[in-house]
Amino acid sequence: MSLPGSAIQLAVFRIALGLQVFYSSSSELFALLQTVDGTKGTKTIFPAAMDEWIAAMAYPYMTVAMQVLSILLVLGLFTRFVLPVLATLFILAFGFWYTKFNAPIPWLYVWFPLLILCFTRCSDRLSLDAQFGFTKEEQSKTSVYRWPIEVVTGWYAYIYVAAGLAKILPFNKGLYWLDGATSQKIIYDRYLDSFFHFVVGKPFFDYTQHAWVFGVLSISSLLIELTCIILFFTNRYNNWIIFLIGSMHLFLYLTGVPGFMQLALVLSLCLLSPSLFQKKSVQETSI
Repeated sequence: MSLPGSAIQLAVFRIALGLQVFYSSSSELFALLQTVDGTKGTKTIFPAAMDEWIAAMAYPYMTVAMQVLSILLVLGLFTRFVLPVLATLFILAFGFWYTKFNAPIPWLYVWFPLLILCFTRCSDRLSLDAQFGFTKEEQSKTSVYRWPIEVVTGWYAYIYVAAGLAKILPFNKGLYWLDGATSQKIIYDRYLDSFFHFVVGKPFFDYTQHAWVFGVLSISSLLIELTCIILFFTNRYNNWIIFLIGSMHLFLYLTGVPGFMQLALVLSLCLLSPSLFQKKSVQETSI
């Protein structure tokens, strides 16, 4: 976290995250979720009255506010004021989403990076704040641009390691995952919505048979997710991690499981070497 960083890398991540928040907050799912009862066990940390108020009245205004604020974040205008408000609205609005639909993908990937950016100098480059002189790039201590990148990398690792552990714990659930039954059900149920069906028009084989294929897919995804623990100890294999996670999500997308890939790619910007964003290579030592 004390190594040299890149103000441009942090700015690019700010822009990508802002675009993702705009996309997520524009989702038609918010209106659709108004018509469903919600999950049985999902709770938020907020009082029930607040969740009910958001569901009954506030969410249409919150989504519009998030869209406007996310555009300001992309432009880098009034960033130090925009980020805390945007992070708060995002957590509240997607808490409502989470209680209605137990697949909180944008919430999982985005809320923590948004919170971290509140304490960073992410608008020192590629921003209107910099153009208007509201902020100025720090030349003497570039680690101020590195620590947020490393913290978000840790969040990326946490997401996938936790997902891997959730597949095998408790162990009776883990056996069900490893034998491929869950993967088989997902690919079977989503086939008609898959890109493979759209292009090929028929399954590659009988998806009710060949259980060993789904077992291989299940074990492969588990190993890929658990491999992300490497990110906590070294940055030597970051590019391989990006490739493996990206490949896993691309396959899921093609089989009809959308939503993960673009979020993973946004966070993957933090796994790239800061030297890629510099005109001259940053001299850094691999851990």
